[in-house]
Amino acid sequence: MRPRLGLVLLVGGLVLAGCGSPVTGAVQPIRTPVEVWLAQTPSLAAHRGGSADWPEGTSYAYDQAADWSPTLALEAPVWLTADGVWVVCHDATTGAEFDADLDIATSTWAQLSALRTVDGDQPLARLSDVLAEHPDRVWLIDDKPAADPAGLLDLLDAAGGPDRFVLKSYGPSVAVPEAAHRRGYLTWGYWFVADLPTFDADQERYDLLALPWDGPASAWTDAVGTGKPVFGHVVATAAQAQQALAEGATGLMVSGVTEVVPR
Repeated sequence: MRPRLGLVLLVGGLVLAGCGSPVTGAVQPIRTPVEVWLAQTPSLAAHRGGSADWPEGTSYAYDQAADWSPTLALEAPVWLTADGVWVVCHDATTGAEFDADLDIATSTWAQLSALRTVDGDQPLARLSDVLAEHPDRVWLIDDKPAADPAGLLDLLDAAGGPDRFVLKSYGPSVAVPEAAHRRGYLTWGYWFVADLPTFDADQERYDLLALPWDGPASAWTDAVGTGKPVFGHVVATAAQAQQALAEGATGLMVSGVTEVVPR
């Protein structure tokens, strides 16, 4: 099942549009938060909460990014602990950011919650916590291990479902985008230059596409030619943002929130 379209609410013969006043004579869709976000020009998301600005993947980073812009989506790479807790971290191990190097899949939440970032002394974020702290945000969730797609989707279903979440995957991935589509979620695939030879086949699994902001012009032409929204990643500076937009990007995955995102 592909993502459903916006709902229409009819009351007493009047149509209530998503933003407010009753109108007559035409049926207007009530847009979901994801649809509203995608209608922005460009659509912006904070990579790991703003990985160039704040300790990435922490509640502190997501708080800062959310405070910076009310329309900024938030991106979270997630892994599953040994005791079944989804945590926010880019790598399978914690040593790149935290004060001990633990393997997430074989560690418990109790062990991981004691860690602190080397930069800023911030704790590792638990996915359920940051989602609850920012219930009004669109989130892009990157299931790194694809260890339990159904379990992750159950969590997201309970927290707002396809109206609020987009499932993000590495372009050649299969399990997560297919499981997400069956639940009605939009999918967001990203590629690096080395992955581009299989782009044409891979992109069929995704609704939203993302290329390196400095990727080859030919790759950008191919991606834009699909007619799907195309994002530039990962953008740290205003100059990088402008280059991606000039190539045809309709959105940006931003690490440098304070430099790129208007406040």
